[in-house]
Amino acid sequence: MDYMTMIKDDEPQGEEEEEKISDKFLCCVCLELLYKPIVLSCGHISCFWCIHKSMSGLRVSHCPICRDPYLHFPTICQKLHFLLKKLYPIAHNKREAQLLKDEKARACFSPQIDEPKAKLESLSVSDECSNQEPLEDAKTVHIHENDLPKNGISKDDLLCSICKELLVRPVVLNCGHVYCEGCVVVMMDQEREKIKCKECNVCDPRRFPKVCLALEQLLEENFPEEYTSRRSGIHKKLAHNSKGNFQFYHKETTSSSDENNSSNSLPRWANSACNVHIGVGCDSCGVYPIIGERYRCIDCKEKMGYDLCKDCYEAPSKVPGRFNQQHTPDHRFERASARQLLLNLNSVGILLGPMVHEGLNPQSEEGPRDSSESSSPSTE
Repeated sequence: MDYMTMIKDDEPQGEEEEEKISDKFLCCVCLELLYKPIVLSCGHISCFWCIHKSMSGLRVSHCPICRDPYLHFPTICQKLHFLLKKLYPIAHNKREAQLLKDEKARACFSPQIDEPKAKLESLSVSDECSNQEPLEDAKTVHIHENDLPKNGISKDDLLCSICKELLVRPVVLNCGHVYCEGCVVVMMDQEREKIKCKECNVCDPRRFPKVCLALEQLLEENFPEEYTSRRSGIHKKLAHNSKGNFQFYHKETTSSSDENNSSNSLPRWANSACNVHIGVGCDSCGVYPIIGERYRCIDCKEKMGYDLCKDCYEAPSKVPGRFNQQHTPDHRFERASARQLLLNLNSVGILLGPMVHEGLNPQSEEGPRDSSESSSPSTE
C-alpha cells in the first residue's frame, strides 16, 4: 500500500486547509508539502521517501518530472528543510507526525535532522537576556522588523556559506549543501571534473548539478532587488572567469550513466562482468545500485545493513547511514559478492530465478533496499 495515500486517508473529514502551500513546494510524487526534500542533479525536488521508492535497483533511475537519468540518491537538503518548516509549520508538523508513525510501523527510518547549532545558541541567549533591559531603542527595532519578509524568512536563512552573501542561482550538491552557482564553478576541479564541498569536504560524484529553480524563485520573491543586482554581477564575473570553468560547465554534458540507451542493447547489470549489486546502494555517496566492489558492515545490527562502494570505503571518513543506522568509524567491514542473474535470450524479459532462492522479490525492482534480504551478500 502506498503510504502517502494512507496519510491522506487519516486526515479528519471536512478539515479545512490551514495553510496555502505554494505549488513549487509540493512534491511532484505525493502532491504533499515537501518533507525532508531531496534535490536531484536536474534541480527538481521530491520528498526523501518519494525519491527512495521511485529509484530502480536494477538500472539507472530517472527524475519523476523531466526523466533526467541519475545514479546517486542525494542527501537531504537541510537548508530547504528548515525553510519549509518555517514557512509552513502546521503542514510540516502534520507530515512529520504521520511519516514517523509510518516509519515506526515499517521499522525503517529516514535520517534524523537536528536544529542548526547557531539557531539553538541564539534561542539560549535570547532566553537568558529576556529579563534584561533592551539594548536597542524602539526605532532600531522597528527598522529591523521592516527588513524581515512577512513570511518570517530572513536573509540569514539563505546565505551562501562560501561568499557569505545572498544565494544567487542556488545549486544543491549531492551532500545536500547549497551554494551559489558561481561559487561552485570557481571551486570546481576542472581536471578531475569534480566538486568538493567546502562544508563536509566530500566530492560530488555527479556531473555539474543544475540550478534549483524552486529555491531560486523563493529568493526572487523575498529579496527581489538584491537578488537581481547580485545575479547580474555574478554573470559578468563568471563570463570573464580566468579558469575557464564557466565555459566548461556550459558544454554539453553526457549522462551520469554509461548505460547504452539503445533498445537492442542489454543493460549493464545483465553482464556478469559489470559486478552490479542489485538492490543495494552506498550509504555514503548514495550510488544505487553499487557497481564494482561493495563492502558491508558486519557490526551494524539494523535489518537493512550498512554498505559502501569502493570509493567511499577507501575514503578516510565514514558518514552515518542514509536510514539512521547507528554506524560508527570503528565498525568492521567485509567484502560482499554480487548476486548472479540468469539471462534467457529467448524470452522477452529477464529471468530472476536465482534471486528467488535468496529471498529477493523478483516482481519488485523499484526503490532502494530497506531490509536485510537485499543488503546481505549472497553465497557463491
